[in-house]
Amino acid sequence: APRMLFVNRDAPDDPNFAWTPTEEGDFVEGDDFVAIGERKIIKPFVEKPVDANRHDVRIYFPSSAGGGCKSLFRKVGDRSGQWNPDINRVRRDGSYVYEAFVPTGGIDVKVYAIAPSYAHAEARKSPAVDGKVERDANGKEVRHAVRLLDDQKRVASKITSAFRQGVCGFDMLYT
Repeated sequence: APRMLFVNRDAPDDPNFAWTPTEEGDFVEGDDFVAIGERKIIKPFVEKPVDANRHDVRIYFPSSAGGGCKSLFRKVGDRSGQWNPDINRVRRDGSYVYEAFVPTGGIDVKVYAIAPSYAHAEARKSPAVDGKVERDANGKEVRHAVRLLDDQKRVASKITSAFRQGVCGFDMLYT
């Protein structure tokens, strides 16, 4: 089974756009899956806007688990997520990446890599848990330093090199 699908609804006339335009008839949504042709992803899955300036990510859950979706967004006060029990259908308003949901035990690890030689990591409570941001007595989000293994540092170096970025942040999933 594929781990991700790309739905391009925004740039059908741009020959420089990397993804083939997705015709609405090619995209199929069932109660517990989305598919393009023979490629299908089963819920739970994550829906991420292709536009990097949009931070409204959704996690859709299967009907066998009660359905619904968790909306994740940029922190607003003490919230970064919200449970939506009645939203079961994906959005049709733009281009999205659909990825298989990977459970992480409620922890997000943020890695900040600088050039190919340095990487720092911090763990925080995942917004997918309950949508609440954990804060300390000073109002700052609670994060804990994570010691990266040598292999993880090599991955961080490869990511900064691949994207040709001097500074690069990404999530590392621990399962």
